[in-house]
Amino acid sequence: MEALSAVLSCPVCMELFTPPVLLLSCSHNFCKQCLELILVCQNCTHVNGQFCCPVCRKVIYLRGRGTNGLQRNILAENILEKFKEELETLHTKEQNQLAQTCEKHGESVNLMCLSDEEPICGMCKLFGDHKTHPVAKISDAYAERKVNFAKDIQLVLQKSESAAQAVQDMEKLIRELSTSATDTMAMIDAIGDSLLSGIKCRIATLKKQLQSEHCSKLEKLQLVARELEAPRELYQQMKMLLQHHANTVQFLHEHKRLKGEMKRLVEGSVSPAVPTKDTISIRRYFQELIRGIDITAFAPPETDQVPASMAGLQEAWQAGCAMQGRLSQQVLEDILCKAVSGSGPKPNQEAKLPRNPSHAYSVQGSEIGSRESTV
Repeated sequence: MEALSAVLSCPVCMELFTPPVLLLSCSHNFCKQCLELILVCQNCTHVNGQFCCPVCRKVIYLRGRGTNGLQRNILAENILEKFKEELETLHTKEQNQLAQTCEKHGESVNLMCLSDEEPICGMCKLFGDHKTHPVAKISDAYAERKVNFAKDIQLVLQKSESAAQAVQDMEKLIRELSTSATDTMAMIDAIGDSLLSGIKCRIATLKKQLQSEHCSKLEKLQLVARELEAPRELYQQMKMLLQHHANTVQFLHEHKRLKGEMKRLVEGSVSPAVPTKDTISIRRYFQELIRGIDITAFAPPETDQVPASMAGLQEAWQAGCAMQGRLSQQVLEDILCKAVSGSGPKPNQEAKLPRNPSHAYSVQGSEIGSRESTV
């Protein structure tokens, strides 16, 4: 191989030819890029120029086409391609041979320790850590475990298929959770911006609570989803190992790890229970947002003006929600109706909001009208 490598090497760069390979009239071969460097060094920049062969010094004429007019050695390029393929094959064989050699003793791995489930060499059995362990021929162990491994893949496939519907349900729950979180965030923004400036502190607190609750519930749902995905992922790994393992040693090394995971999956606990519903309560956040606030203080006391105020809040709610549903609107109407009908604080009472030294909340006299304009 070394002699052939020398023949297929360029005399300029001393490396294997880089196609295209040009053949001069003196029968010497060069890489095209190396020959172009020679032309530059010999000041041959014209297409009708001439230069000397770097090997034999024979004068070569370009004849009006530059290096493109020189003959291309197709035979050398084909031989070079085959030579590179053979080098790659030899390298792969060497790597496989190293993989099937004991790292401690340098001997060929030809036994299988049945106690530790590891491929070993004869020296490991005679003088090493496995001298008291039962062993078997590596070829017998490979054949037996390959058959059992194919059966194990089918078990994992069945487990994966049975969890497919549960995975879809989990994905739906995750989407619903995200949608409810988005709607709740929109409600907090829309209604909060319609209320007094002193409620901004409460809005920020509620957003943090919502984000924390959303993250916590989303993490739990994603954890269950990952557990349900485990059989399918294990099946893909086992299938890949069965179809594409490089050699027996590599197969047996991976077989031990995947076999353990398969046992834990098949013989372990049942599949995690999929929650039927795990969304965020918009009602609870809305009630917390308007807690201590007299909704009637934001409209004149006339009865015919109250429904208009409610309609304004409902418009803000509908404009802010990403997915407005009938149930969400009924929640808002129910809470507002209770507040207007007298369930909340009386109009002559102060709203129990966080106090700001520069802004006090009073619902008496002309301030009622100013708060209406603020809403």
